[in-house]
Amino acid sequence: MERKFNIGDVVVMIADGPKMAVEGYALNDDNTESDEYVSVVFFAGDGFKRDTFHQDLLLFIDEVQE
Repeated sequence: MERKFNIGDVVVMIADGPKMAVEGYALNDDNTESDEYVSVVFFAGDGFKRDTFHQDLLLFIDEVQE
């Protein structure tokens, strides 16, 4: 089953990426929500950035082992 991120969820990229807040799902060409791509906002040292990632690259913050 596909995981479903919600707006405001804090997620982390699998490859030691930054903490990110989910903005929502990316839109397909027909303006429907993507089942795969998530829009996120994160702080990148020099300011906030916005990008889109495949949801398989993201983990919920509580899934990350300290």
